[in-house]
Amino acid sequence: MDGNLNALTTLFTEFYYWVTIVIMFLIHVGFCMYEVGVSRRRNHLHTLMKNTMLAPLVTITFFFFGWWLYWAMPNGPFIYQGKGLILDGVTGANQYLPWAPKMGVNLQDHITGVFWGAFLLFSWTVASIVSGSLIERVKSGAFWIIAVMIGSVTWIIDAAWGWHFDGWMVKLLGYHDAYASGVIHAIGGGTALGVLIVLGPRLGRFMADGTPRFSMTAQPASVVPFGVATIRNSCIGSSPSIKRSSAVPFIVWRASL
Repeated sequence: MDGNLNALTTLFTEFYYWVTIVIMFLIHVGFCMYEVGVSRRRNHLHTLMKNTMLAPLVTITFFFFGWWLYWAMPNGPFIYQGKGLILDGVTGANQYLPWAPKMGVNLQDHITGVFWGAFLLFSWTVASIVSGSLIERVKSGAFWIIAVMIGSVTWIIDAAWGWHFDGWMVKLLGYHDAYASGVIHAIGGGTALGVLIVLGPRLGRFMADGTPRFSMTAQPASVVPFGVATIRNSCIGSSPSIKRSSAVPFIVWRASL
C-alpha cells in the first residue's frame, strides 16, 4: 500500500511540475507580446530577436553552471557558520555538473529533469522582467550578457539562499519568499532599475516637456492587453509551483533513497 501511494505521489509531482513548466513558458510569450506592443514599428524585429535569443542563451548557461550554483551556494558561501560550498552528498552540487550522470538522460529518474525544467523557466522569467524595462534602449548583445548574468548567476544564487531548505536565509532569518517576491521579482526589478539608471529614458520617445512623440494607438490594440493578460494568468497558474520550490532539494533527496 505504501509503495503504491509513494508511486502515485511521485507521478502526481512530476505531472504537476511539467504542467507548470508549460504555464510558465507562456509568461515569456506574454512579455514578448507586451514589448512589441509598446515599441515603435522600426524596433519590432529587434524586440522579437532580443526575446527569442534569451531562451537558448539562458538555457545553455543554466545547464552548464546555473543549476550547479543552486546546489552549491545555500551557505553563502561562508555566511552560515563559516561553511563553504556544498559539493558532496545526496544534494551536493557535484552531482549537477554538466557531465555528471544526473544531468544526462535517465529514464528511471524523472524528478530531476522536472525540477531542472521548472527552475529553467524561472530563469527565463527573471530575464524577461529585465527585458520588459529596457525596451528600445539596449543593444541586443548587451542585453544577452545581462540575461545570462541574471538568469544563470544572480537569481539562482538568491534562490539557493532563500528557496533551498538548507539556505542560510531560511535557517538564520526564517525567510519565507511568498510568490517569488524576493528571489525572482526583487532581483529582476533591482537589476532593471540599476541598468535604467545608467541608460536613462528612451531616446526620441518623449519631447522636452515630457509628452510622447508618437501615439501608442498606432499599434494593434489587442497586443498589449493580451500580452499583459497572458503574463498575469500564467503567473497565477504557476504560483503553486513557486510556493513549493523550497521543498525541491528535500524531494530530490527522498526520491534518491
